[in-house]
Parts: sequence; C-alpha cells; structure tokens
Amino acid sequence: MKRFLHVILSEAKNLYDYLRDPSLSLRVTYLALLIVTASALLITQQVQAQSGIEMQSTAVYQFGEQITFVAQVVSPVQIQQANIVIFDEAQAVTNVQAVQFSDGRSEYRLDLHQTRVQPFTTIRWYYELTLSDGSVQQSDSYSIDYDDNRFAWQKLEAGSLRVFWVQGDAAFGQAALNAAQSGLQNINKLMPVDLAQPVDIFIYAKQNDLTALGVETWAAGHANPALGVVLVVIEPGASQSLSMEQRIPHELMHVMLYRQIGAGYRQLPAWLNEGVATLAEINPNADYDRVLLDASNRNGLIRMADLCASFPADSAQAFLAYAEARSFVTYLRDTYGVPALLNLARTYTQGVDCENGAQRSLGISLSQLESTWREKSLGQNVWGVAFRNMLPYLVLLGLLILVPLMVGMNATRQKADKHGPEKYTNKR
Repeated sequence: MKRFLHVILSEAKNLYDYLRDPSLSLRVTYLALLIVTASALLITQQVQAQSGIEMQSTAVYQFGEQITFVAQVVSPVQIQQANIVIFDEAQAVTNVQAVQFSDGRSEYRLDLHQTRVQPFTTIRWYYELTLSDGSVQQSDSYSIDYDDNRFAWQKLEAGSLRVFWVQGDAAFGQAALNAAQSGLQNINKLMPVDLAQPVDIFIYAKQNDLTALGVETWAAGHANPALGVVLVVIEPGASQSLSMEQRIPHELMHVMLYRQIGAGYRQLPAWLNEGVATLAEINPNADYDRVLLDASNRNGLIRMADLCASFPADSAQAFLAYAEARSFVTYLRDTYGVPALLNLARTYTQGVDCENGAQRSLGISLSQLESTWREKSLGQNVWGVAFRNMLPYLVLLGLLILVPLMVGMNATRQKADKHGPEKYTNKR
C-alpha cells in the first residue's frame, strides 16, 4: 500500500506540472493515463488482499462407484457461490459442478455410474469461489491417482517397468517381468523403445475383473498408451507363460507406438494399430493362420476398409480381424520395410483418411494393397474372387436385361402369328 501511495503522490506532482502546459490535449491524455494507472494499482492491491485465502482439500473413492471431494476453508471468508472443477487427465475431460460451503466446509460426491473416469488416471481438481464483494478466487490445485484399489496388488519392478499382480507367487511376477523385457526386445526391432516414463503392467486373474473396467468382453488385454498403463488377463497355471508372451508384449507395443508418434495415435486405423502390436508377440497365437486360411477359402475375409475405425464386437469376427491385421501388416513390413511401416503410421496421424493414407505414404491405395496381399500372401485368385463377389450382381443385371428382352420377343412373335395369316388371305 505504501508503494501505491508513493506512486500516486509522485504522479500528482507530475500532473500539476502538466496542467500548466498550454496543450489541452496533452493535459487530458496525461489525466487519463493517471486514472488508468491508479485503477490498475487498485486492482492489484485487491487481488493481493484476496490471495490470503487458505483451503485444504482431499478426496477418497470407492472404485467404480464414487469419488468424494472434501474441502475446508481455513481463513474466515464469506462465500456467495462455489464450483468444483474436476479434470480427468486420461480423457482430457473437465467436469464443473456447483457446490455448497457451510461453515467453510464443502463435500461433493461424483457418481462414477453417471460420469465415467478412466482407471489409473490422475484426477485433478480445484475450486472457484465467488466472494461477498463479487470477486472470484481460485483455490490451489489438488490431485489423486485413481487406481484399482479393489485388490491387494503385489509389485515387482526393474527400471521403468513395473508389474502388479493379484494371484500367484513371486515366480509369477518374475515371469511376467521377463515376458515384458523380451517383448521390448521384439519391439526394438521395429522401433526405438522409449522408457523415459514408467510403464505399469497390471495383471488380472479373471476376465470379469478386466471387463468391469469397460474393456470388451472378448479382450484379454488393453492399453492406455497416454498413461503408460497395460492391463492383461493371465490366469495362473500351465499356460500362463504362453499367455504372458502373447499379451504383455502386444499391449506394450501400443504404449511404445504412442510414444513414437504422439497424440495422433488416435488417428491410426485399427488394422494398423493392432497389426503392429501382434508383431511384438513372442509366441503369436497359432490359430491366427488357421482362421485366416479358412476365411480366405470360403471367401469370408473382412475388407480392410471395414477394419479402419474399429474391430467387430463379435468375438469370432474380432479374432479374424486380428489374424488379418497381423498378416496384412507383416506383408507391408516385408514388402516396404520397417521404416516405411512407421512412416505409414505417422502419415495417418495427420488425419488422412484410411484409403488415401496408404496412397500418400506408400504410393498405392489401401484397396490395391489389399488385393496384392490377398494374392501374394493368401494365394487368392484376385480376379476369381472379384468375379465371385460380383456374381450376384451380374445375375441380377442379366435378369433385368433378359426378362424384358424375352417379353419383347414373345410379343413380336404373337404379333407375327396374328397378322401373318391375314396377309395371306388378302392375297387370295
């Protein structure tokens, strides 16, 4: 405040000198400048006076049910209105809700059935307070990690890799960590491995536990690349090592691919994203080839254009989609090379549509790539397949042409039969 008064007195002396200046415009200009300066200083003093508001806030949650936010204003202050601003980092979603303060305390429950929060994300929040004088004050920002606390997790880590599991002994956790490290070696053959930030691998023992997080019922794994979180289902038992070597590297590839190409990762076609992930699997599912060959022989393959946005919800069709994606991406890698595959992914991050992304990056459209892949990798007679696909339409077209033609010919014949004898009789 002393600094404020000093400035005003100093400027008042200058004003006295300038008021004696014969130039009226100069005097008016300076007077306006003094008023603006004084107003700015007054506003600064008001903000500084409000900065002394102290608040404490905490949050507790019941996973999948609700999050309760509690705030307590320490310093005495009259609050007319208040909002809590909640931010879900994983989904970049902001939720603003009105709250009430009574005796400086507020409690707000966020219903997670109504507002879905991404598991393993960081939840941040702060309060906007409208005071009795109409000014608005923003509290400090607070945060919690919204982890799946339904289970007592065991933990094992090596560097930036951290493995969490529910069922199984220490050997189970070590086997999972080994599968993750082997998976990273596979990934490194395709692209640089980025472990500047940690990667957390959560292993569930039951499919239902993973499905409860919003994952598809047929999916045995899921990754949130932006968070560096991998979720997989591995049931302890004789086949656990095989499952680990398939699922953990697969999901790790999603994280590494995201770290290579950034936020544009969401623009990737599903066939490319999942196809690249299958290349990281240490022991790929042996049924991929069987299902792929069967679908090819009965002309039941899914078009790549139909696998751009997402994979089918049906579990059998989804498995076929994975088999196709793996075979197709393998063909692209073997034909154009690993750098071209990563460049293709970067092209799609620019928002190019599914068909033209391949054209721009590889010089050939997606539909043309699919034809050559079917011919060279699956041994299909492309023209024969095309003919079989067009056969129903050709039959319909034939009927549309043949039926009117036959009707016309029949009408002509009847007319000839009718008028022919009459002409003969007239000649007689």
